[in-house]
Formats: sequence, structure tokens, C-alpha cells
Amino acid sequence: MTKEVLNQMCEEYQRVLSMNEEEVFTMYEESKSECIASFEAEIDYWENHFGYRY
Repeated sequence: MTKEVLNQMCEEYQRVLSMNEEEVFTMYEESKSECIASFEAEIDYWENHFGYRY
């Protein structure tokens, strides 16, 4: 981990600490949606690669 990455993580953490509960929940929901979409894309890739269909 580089110093720049660590600094960015700390800045993001500080930003979250200054948010109210609604802002944190909104950010959580957005990142959860992105994560699920990314995971589904990964599954689709490997299913197509190996020829599986579920």
C-alpha cells in the first residue's frame, strides 16, 4: 500500500465520520449496488467462459 493510497483512505474515512446517518446509508446503498453489479458481471463472465448456464 502506497502512502497516497493510505492518505486517500484516511480522507474518505474522515468524510464518512462527518456525515449524518442518512448520508452514510445512501452511500452504503450506492456502493452495495455497484458491488453487486460487479459481482454479477464476474459470474456472467465465468459462466460464459466455461459454458455454464444457471
